[in-house]
Amino acid sequence: MKNQKKTAPMKKYLSGGALLMALSACSSAGSLRNGTPTAVYMGSSSASDVVSCVSTAWATKHYQIDAVPLTSGTSLQLAESDSSPVLALVDIVPTGANTKATYYSRMPDDDTWFFQQVKSCM
Repeated sequence: MKNQKKTAPMKKYLSGGALLMALSACSSAGSLRNGTPTAVYMGSSSASDVVSCVSTAWATKHYQIDAVPLTSGTSLQLAESDSSPVLALVDIVPTGANTKATYYSRMPDDDTWFFQQVKSCM
């Protein structure tokens, strides 16, 4: 019984840590969206095709990509690792017969390649 009492607080600590990391990723993406977008594109490709295309292109780089559902679309978010903040994201949403992609970034280096991939997928 003593071991069970010692492990229970550890489980709470670990689950609390996981929740904190998830919330920090959300707030990281939210703070990016509070700024001016780096690029905004409209195109005739479907939103699902754009998500697939951008995801495939971005996967060739060393960043982690997370696909996060939005109310009306998908957000692809780049980070160094699970525990690091979001460095760039693109919100991809259908708008009538078209698709809108809004790219935000705080990459430490030139991120032209990333938003050019978004443009080419549109």
